Amino acid sequence: MGDERIKVLLVEDDGDSRELLAELLESEFDVKTATDGVAGLKAFEAEHPDVVVTDESLPGMNGTELAQKVKEREPRARVILVSGYTQVQGSEHCDVVLRKPIDVERLSAAVGRLGDEARH
Repeated sequence: MGDERIKVLLVEDDGDSRELLAELLESEFDVKTATDGVAGLKAFEAEHPDVVVTDESLPGMNGTELAQKVKEREPRARVILVSGYTQVQGSEHCDVVLRKPIDVERLSAAVGRLGDEARH
């Protein structure tokens, strides 16, 4: 169990951003992706990731709604919300809120830290 990689679910509706972030995170983590909040919730239920990284602005269900549903299903799961906004209503359901544009090193460090927390 100790050397198992942290499982990350990346929920982002912008294809280019999703592919780029997934590629950058895959060097350190086991990454699955989803294209919107509804697909993200289904993927969460199927994959049981340690950390969910979600954009706030998603079709169908926004990032904070997804975070709330994730926490209801699995309180130990960790959620990182990515938003272009300074204040996000509902962000109390998220463990970390990162502003766009994304600093990949900060994102990667947050995923690692929260992934460890989710497992202990």
